[in-house]
Amino acid sequence: MILDVLPLELMREVLLDLPTVDIIQAVKCTRRLYHFAKVDKALGRQLQKRTFKFCLRLGGHSMCRKCRKLVVCIYLNAGFRRANDAATQWSRFNFWFGGEECKRDCECKCGYIDDRMPKIEPTKFVIKSDSMDDAVINCAKLFNIFTKFCVVRKLELKLYSNDDHLWDKMDAFFNANPPDLRIRPIVSITSMYNLDDFLTSNVFLNGLAQISIYNTDESTRVDAYHEVLRRTPNVAFLGMDLPYTYEDLIGFFKDTKRLTFHSTIHITKKQIRQLVQSFYEVKHDEECMFEIMLHKSFLVKDFLTLIPKEAYSLHLKRSGIVGSEPETRTWAEMTDRFGGIWAIADVAVDVDYGFETDINFLRICSMKYFTEHDQSDSDQSDSYQSDFYQSDSD
Repeated sequence: MILDVLPLELMREVLLDLPTVDIIQAVKCTRRLYHFAKVDKALGRQLQKRTFKFCLRLGGHSMCRKCRKLVVCIYLNAGFRRANDAATQWSRFNFWFGGEECKRDCECKCGYIDDRMPKIEPTKFVIKSDSMDDAVINCAKLFNIFTKFCVVRKLELKLYSNDDHLWDKMDAFFNANPPDLRIRPIVSITSMYNLDDFLTSNVFLNGLAQISIYNTDESTRVDAYHEVLRRTPNVAFLGMDLPYTYEDLIGFFKDTKRLTFHSTIHITKKQIRQLVQSFYEVKHDEECMFEIMLHKSFLVKDFLTLIPKEAYSLHLKRSGIVGSEPETRTWAEMTDRFGGIWAIADVAVDVDYGFETDINFLRICSMKYFTEHDQSDSDQSDSYQSDFYQSDSD
């Protein structure tokens, strides 16, 4: 029974909002309701022992494999487990809202949800709504229920094109009914979002843990020097043409922990040598990581000319590219003046950018985070990269 695996406090909140006839039917289906009275006094203690993480996705379209129509994606993925129990796998639930309005303003009658939802096999719920507006509000209500009763450790918001104003509608609900969030969310948005308007939401009162921005319209330009990009510790740009120079990397982004440019920036090879030199001469936090897209092939050793030869060693690895002759790439292990050990590598990222294939990436990161896989095989894209560049109609 589905009710047997739902958290008790969540089940109670949902039932309280049901009509009487539905409550009676639910009681007939499960004896678990009998335990409400017994455990009610212990709810507070139970909640403190349960940790939740969420992924909320709004926008984009998926094709129903049964009727072949495009449906708008609105889903909330929830995972929970007991606190301080890292060995236990996350229990997962997927809540899919709406799904009956397609891109061409006709209805998908089959009610089939395709495999656009997360690939892990969780318990799935399809919550039907009379309209897309109702679907957005129902999703926001459920999210607020979770935050009211659960300790939220992670929240990821994936917001695609705002043509349907889905986020505007959900944000209006959150401003009127603030969720209980004490963390900084992870946000993935397109360049079409106005950062000033977007960040006024009370969901972001504590700031952001990460922001990833990708381009969907060449006529749209992101505010490259917005204050939130300077304050957020993890920043990524994908598929864009940005005005940043070397001075921005060591100035505007000097406090950024992880900076990913899968986009065009204005930096010369000479300035990359200076960037590598700064990692050698200036003490950096070991969590610091730069990844820069270059439109021409390069040799890692060419970027090491400004540091002493005894400070680094070169290594070879297979690139993972299939061909008649396996391609090898070079990476360097560098020890800075303070004893910190860094990897400087030519990495392959498995992402289809849709505009160019001859792209190389230079990564500078602590050896602590440069894994054995990085040293011996092709690197896979991060989760936000692979998700961004999927077609809406996949």
